[in-house]
Amino acid sequence: MAPETTALRLSGRDVLSLLHRTTSNALSDLVAGQARATLFCDFRGRLLHRAVVAVAPDGAVWLLRADAPGAELAAAVDRMIFRDDVHIEDRSAEVAVRLARHDAAYGSTVTGGASAEFRATADGLALPVRVGAGDGMALLTSPGDTLPEAVRIAALHPRHDHEITEQFNPFEVGLAHEVHLAKGCFTGQEALQRLITYDSVRRRPVHAQLGAAGVQVPCEVRTAGERAGVLTSVSGRDGIAVLRLDALAKAAPFVLEDGTTLEVVSAPELTRPLGRS
Repeated sequence: MAPETTALRLSGRDVLSLLHRTTSNALSDLVAGQARATLFCDFRGRLLHRAVVAVAPDGAVWLLRADAPGAELAAAVDRMIFRDDVHIEDRSAEVAVRLARHDAAYGSTVTGGASAEFRATADGLALPVRVGAGDGMALLTSPGDTLPEAVRIAALHPRHDHEITEQFNPFEVGLAHEVHLAKGCFTGQEALQRLITYDSVRRRPVHAQLGAAGVQVPCEVRTAGERAGVLTSVSGRDGIAVLRLDALAKAAPFVLEDGTTLEVVSAPELTRPLGRS
């Protein structure tokens, strides 16, 4: 049975430069013990993958995520390699990754920061233990309970195949802070730059409460008989919905396809892309 989480070990002199020029975030300045989340987009700026990049003391670079298997991401990285000195090892079968709150993972005195802790194995390999990407969450490879889905939803933390999908661009699901628009070209950069330049982002994520439990996602959200967006994640009666800004502005009642009501609980202020004043 294939592992459900991703732990890719990348080695070679060109790893960070390859990821820097092909994914959304600035990564070339990372050093051992640092971590940063980045996004893999298509040419339209639509989301394909999200992973946390962590640099180990032995110089290897790990790509980690807790919400999807590693094979597809490994293949995506492999397609980017031309003459680069980059070697990919899929260690997902032996390094299970789970999501946790950053403060719970690192202790109550530590919040937020982007850092990576490793332990050395008997053969000298540096394995990731705790990795924070600066978004309030941490990735752990030690045994334990993963973060409850309801907590992830309340935090509007995106999940692969739910909010991280070709249906959305990073700005529509609250991931602008993982896009650096001044670092140079990357796949999808031109499309994302245009969205900001022309103020063309038309959707945003919200924390929603449903009128009933048991709703299956994705599910269309409607208001006044028109399509307003889509419900992308659900746990009980809590959910994440990505809704049109104009529909939110009307403050009209929202309903799902089956008539279940949807109420917006919160819509926190969105972050801005990096490299923009």
